[in-house]
Parts: sequence; C-alpha cells; structure tokens
Amino acid sequence: MQYVGKDIVTRGSLLHLNREHAWKELRSRAKQGIRKAQNAGIRVEESRDLSLMAQLWYDPETLTPALEAEQRLFLAYVGQELVGGIIVTPVTPNTLFYHYGGTNEKGREIEANAYLFWHVVCEYEKSSFEYLDVGVSFRNELQHYFQKYCTQPYPILFRSPPEDTRPRIALAPFSGEDLDAPEEQVIAINTALWEFFDAEFTYMPSWPYAFQSALRAADVEKGSTIGVWASIGEASYVKGLNDLFGDQWRFVARAEFCGARVAAHRWGHLCGEAESLSLLSEPLIEDCRDALLASDEQSRPGNFGAFSVYDFSRWLPLSYGAALAGRYFPDKTVWDRFHCLDVTKRNRVREGLQIHWRKRDRELRGRQANLAALSTLFALTGMHAPIPGQSAPDTYVMRSNEPYSVRAIHERLAAFGVTTEIDDAEELIALPCHSKLGQGQLEYMFAAIRGMINPCYTYVRPDPAKK
Repeated sequence: MQYVGKDIVTRGSLLHLNREHAWKELRSRAKQGIRKAQNAGIRVEESRDLSLMAQLWYDPETLTPALEAEQRLFLAYVGQELVGGIIVTPVTPNTLFYHYGGTNEKGREIEANAYLFWHVVCEYEKSSFEYLDVGVSFRNELQHYFQKYCTQPYPILFRSPPEDTRPRIALAPFSGEDLDAPEEQVIAINTALWEFFDAEFTYMPSWPYAFQSALRAADVEKGSTIGVWASIGEASYVKGLNDLFGDQWRFVARAEFCGARVAAHRWGHLCGEAESLSLLSEPLIEDCRDALLASDEQSRPGNFGAFSVYDFSRWLPLSYGAALAGRYFPDKTVWDRFHCLDVTKRNRVREGLQIHWRKRDRELRGRQANLAALSTLFALTGMHAPIPGQSAPDTYVMRSNEPYSVRAIHERLAAFGVTTEIDDAEELIALPCHSKLGQGQLEYMFAAIRGMINPCYTYVRPDPAKK
C-alpha cells in the first residue's frame, strides 16, 4: 500500500512581482543567493528550446513535451556555460507558477535559481501579474527551500482528509453540540419577533413549508404561473423552486403574466424590484430566507410582500424553524390548509430562540468578520472577488471562470465536506461564512480551492518499491 498524504493544510509560497516589496520581504539567505549569482557574472536569456532545459531537469522524461503559448522559459548562463533554467506558467490572472526549474552543479554552486526567481520579478514587475507561486512541498527540505523565497504565504490543500476525520462545514451554523444548549432566562420571544418583523407571524417547521404556506395563504391556484425576481443567481433559484413545488405551481423568471410574484433576496443581496412588484395587483411573496440579519437595519427586507418568509435555521444554531410573516394563522389553519402543523417542533424552535435570538448581533458581527477574512484570502488568486452589494452576510458569494468553474469548485468542496450553493448561469458560488467558522475552517475552504490551481496537485510519486 502506497502512502500519498497531502491531505492536511500547509503553506504555499508567493513571491511578490514588485522589486521593492519583494526585496524588503525576502529572507536574507535568499538575498545572499541573488548577490552570489550576480557576483559570478550570471546572465539570463529567454528561449523556446526545451532541449536546453532538458539538460538541467532532473528527469527529462517528465519535462513538458512542448511549451504552451503563454509559458516562458528563462535560461541562465555564466559565460557560455548553461547553468540553470526556469519555466513559468500563468495559472490565474495575477499569478505565475514556477512550473519547472533546474540547475547543474555549477548553477547550484552560484545559486542560479535564486537569481532566476529574481529575474522573473524584474521581468514581470510592470505586468498584470502580482505573484510568482514559488511552490509548496510536503518534503521538509524542499518546503524549506520554497519558503526562503516567500513574501506572501497562503494555505493550500491537495487531497481531502479521510472520511472519518473530514470536517463538515455547512451553510447553516447548527451542529451536534447545539443539542445540549443550556436553558437560559425566558424572554418574550413572540413579542421580540413581532417587533422585528413589524407584523404578525406564524411559526413554521422549516423554510420550504413556510414558502408553500405563503402561496397557499395568498390563494394562488394550483397550476398557476408564478413570476420570480431574484436579486442574484436567478436561474438556479427558479430551478430550486420548481424542484420543490413544481407539482403545484410553475415558476418562471420574471413572467409578465402570472398569478403571483416572488421577490427573492438571494444570498443576502436585496431584490431591488420588491417595492415596485408590491404595487401590482398580483400578491407578492418576499423570500427573506437569505436576509434575516441585514448589516443595515434600515435596509432590512420583508416589508413589501403580502407575506414574507424567513428561515431561522439558516442564521442561528437551530436545526429547524422558520416564520411566515404578514399574518398569524391558528393551528387549525396550519393543520387543515397548510398541512404542516408540528407543535413539538414549534416548541423546540421557541426554546432555541430564547437562547439565540438575543445573540443575533454576535452572529452578524462574526459573519461580517468571516466575509472580510475570506475576501482577503481569495484576493490572492486575482480571480475570486466577492460580489458587491451584499446587504446581509448570508454566504460568501463569488464568481469564478474556466478552467476553475463554480461547478468544478462545488464538486471539489463537496468531496472535502463543504456545502456550497451555485448558479451555473451566472457562474456564482456561495460558501459558508457563519460565525461558528474559525480561521482554520476558512483557510481549509480556501486551501481546497487553491489546491486546484496548482498544476501539480494530481501528481502522485510512484512507489519506489514497485519500480
């Protein structure tokens, strides 16, 4: 059996492609190597001749058979003697990758590789690239070598941990430990929620039943077309509604003629059409599942629809619980008309809200801090930035492009135990950001994605015993 490993977060090494910044941050040992090569009279030439690089690469059979158009090969000489070479490959809009590098005995003596790294810095200083990814290794000596040229570390993870020790990172904050939440002083939770919603409301067992009950409460006939306006990720949202409720109604994005309308504040982004839709004759349902806790209380949604739907479990450490705001319905109506009365569950939700509702500001602050931390991490790739205009920190929403599509990221994170939501049409992915996530878990998510960007992440060293 061969050990592969590479299933724990480690640190990769980025070298800034700005001479002033790089020189300031480089370790003294790296600077000494650059000076040593300069004193030896090193010079660098660009080439497309891979046969020269093959003289330096440790295993010519594993060298790339041809340079791609965007790859560049730099060769180092002392006099007429070839002493080193490096191939760099763009991997993101702001990052080059140290793909291949080699030196001969003379090159190692004068530390030609140190100068080749520095040459890349000088060559690309005024380009759109910000970093050279020097590399990462799970071999101690090689990792130490990479870190010598690191001016910006980053977390990276190649393979998912074993199933029995794999983290489970969900979009919602509930976990098993919340089953043992201690009892706390009772508060008038019904009054608190009434003041928060600024309307009468009815407890519901979960968001899907709250949404279904809203449409039934609005007397939307079975088989009707329902127009949907979502602030972001509209195609996947509409598909989700049809998957859940397509046996009763037909949901169509921005339908002109419909029996009712839905304004969805998707992933914490407010639906700007909610107010104008509320002025039309058809009933409006506001889906506030992703916008329970808004960063700005003044912009908190839910005041335009005939009914508004909220999901407590999306925001608080509760395993279930939702609310249908706009009207209070007695148990008989919930049983006979909505078909989702669950008194035991409702009591448990109220007990949980006694504990967690007063702590919602703490949850909000924690999510805001996690959004900022994720933004800092993903900024390192130059291709993942948060979608602006988010009013509620429901998830961390970003866009990605080929070859690292959101579908590929979604599937990879699922294999790492991370739940995400995606919209293929807009190339959007929503990652967890709730306050229970610490820095280690945020880095774990980023590291799993960053591992995809490393061109060598699928490489497995052959078992020497089988050679």
